[in-house]
Amino acid sequence: MKLSVVVPTYNLGTYVKALLQDLEAQTAIFELWLIDDGSTDNTFKQLEEFVQGHSEFHVVQLPHRGVSVARNYGLLHSTGDAITFIDGDDMIADKFVETMVDGLQRGAVMAAVGYEWYRRPRTQSNEFIEVDQQTMFDQVSQHGSEIGGYVWNKAFNRQEIINADLKFDESLHLAEDYLFTASFVAHTPGKYVYLPRVLYTKRNRPDSTIHMATSRDRLEEDGVFEQIRAMEKMIK
Repeated sequence: MKLSVVVPTYNLGTYVKALLQDLEAQTAIFELWLIDDGSTDNTFKQLEEFVQGHSEFHVVQLPHRGVSVARNYGLLHSTGDAITFIDGDDMIADKFVETMVDGLQRGAVMAAVGYEWYRRPRTQSNEFIEVDQQTMFDQVSQHGSEIGGYVWNKAFNRQEIINADLKFDESLHLAEDYLFTASFVAHTPGKYVYLPRVLYTKRNRPDSTIHMATSRDRLEEDGVFEQIRAMEKMIK
């Protein structure tokens, strides 16, 4: 199975260096799409230098239009059987790609791994847990759950994304990842797997989108979660 890794970036400065080092250290082969969202610092230069000599690594710079536009570009142009999205200022373990492929090859439509961001999995294990559609929806449709509704600690079967006709909502400033993940689960019956071991580290950047959110953004987020709650009736 070929996994495509899509990384959106925007003015990440020195933060992106750690992720590039983590990508270089991966124990499995993968396709990489680095999508720069119109950075005005040296982020894009770092990306260009990184992909040199790697035939499966690609970099493109778009006009600044937001993370969802960048992710949708990667979704459209990547060619893997499955896809995972990593935020450019975060960090991953060296077995992140290998583990995602392992989980999906067990017949899962989506694989998830443990993350560290104010919390860690309650127990650490190297064994996948099989999760049904309803249980996974319960996890991805609320704040504070162990698996979470984020896209960055998960890998999605591409054909199932196509079947559900999914892409990121480019009008949203917050919770666009929750909407994508919950929509995927609501539309996709099948086997889900979760490895409760920290393979993804979310770093807190003071000028990140979540820290710069306005009251209007928070109201928009509330609307997204209303949409998500309405999707549960789709699960049989």
